[in-house]
Amino acid sequence: MIDPPSNIRAHQAEQILEVAWPDGSVDRFPYRFLRAECPCASCRDEWSGERIIQIEHVREDVKLEAIEPVGNYAIKPSWSDGHSTGIFTWDTLKEAARSIPKPG
Repeated sequence: MIDPPSNIRAHQAEQILEVAWPDGSVDRFPYRFLRAECPCASCRDEWSGERIIQIEHVREDVKLEAIEPVGNYAIKPSWSDGHSTGIFTWDTLKEAARSIPKPG
């Protein structure tokens, strides 16, 4: 299990969620990407793991409205499209960070 982040910041103007880890690494998640990576049962088939929602289904201007901590192991974001059931564990965030699209 991954240690909790040392800091989490929402950069609303850039539409980026920045997660700083205790080892000094920083992951920057574009809101639209992170919304599309939601691990909840309505966004990912709970049996096959196949993604139900694709990034094309997420509005480009989706906003992060709130982040709730879930124990000491996860966060639960609330999005401007009304979705708020996804729980991102620290492991899930680290896994998603490997797929963040590179700028350019």
